[in-house]
Amino acid sequence: MHCYLMMRRTSLVSLDALGYAACMRLLLFILFISLSFSSSAGKVYKKVNPDGSVEYSDVPQDATSEPIKLKPIQSITLPPLPKTTTSPSPAPTAKPFKYENISITSPKDDEGIRSNNGDFTARGSLTPGLQSDQEHHIQWLLDGKPVPGASSLTLSLKNLDRGTHQLQLRVVNFGGKAEIETSTISFHILRVAGGGVAAPF
Repeated sequence: MHCYLMMRRTSLVSLDALGYAACMRLLLFILFISLSFSSSAGKVYKKVNPDGSVEYSDVPQDATSEPIKLKPIQSITLPPLPKTTTSPSPAPTAKPFKYENISITSPKDDEGIRSNNGDFTARGSLTPGLQSDQEHHIQWLLDGKPVPGASSLTLSLKNLDRGTHQLQLRVVNFGGKAEIETSTISFHILRVAGGGVAAPF
C-alpha cells in the first residue's frame, strides 16, 4: 500500500519506507500542524486512489474527493497585563551636619592665671573642624558677653582685671543660634598688688 501527501496541489511526498501505521501517524501530525493554517481560509479534501494511496489537498482532485472537517484552531485570549506605575525612587536625604565635640583646652576650669598685666591666651578644640561653608562662626564669651573680633579657636585677652572671670566657647550659625557650645568655666587672674604681692581673687 502506498501513502502520499499532496500539499498545495504540487508537492507530493512518498512515505512507503515508513509503513502504513507510521505513515498514518505522520500524516495526522502533519495535517494538524501544517494544514491548520489553510483550514481557516478553506477546506481540506481527501482522496483515496484505486491502489489504496491517500491524497490530501486544499482543492478537490475529482468527484471522489471528500471534504474533511477539521477542528477549529483553539486560541487562548490572555488577560491584559496589569498596568504598573513605577514612581521614581526618592532622592536620599542628606543627614544634617552635627559637631561631635567642643572644649576649652586652656585655661582649665577654676584655674588661677598669674599675669601682672592681665594678658593671657585661651585655646579651644572643635571636632570636626569649623564648617565655614555653612556660615558657621567661632564665638567666645567672656563674662557672658561675646568678645569682639574673636573668630578662631585661639583667644588673646589683654589687661583683664584681677579676680574671677567666666569663659565659654561655642559655634554659631548665620542666625546666631549655637550649633554646639561648651559649659561655662571659671578662671582667676592673679595680678601683683602695689606692694609686690599677687592679690587674691
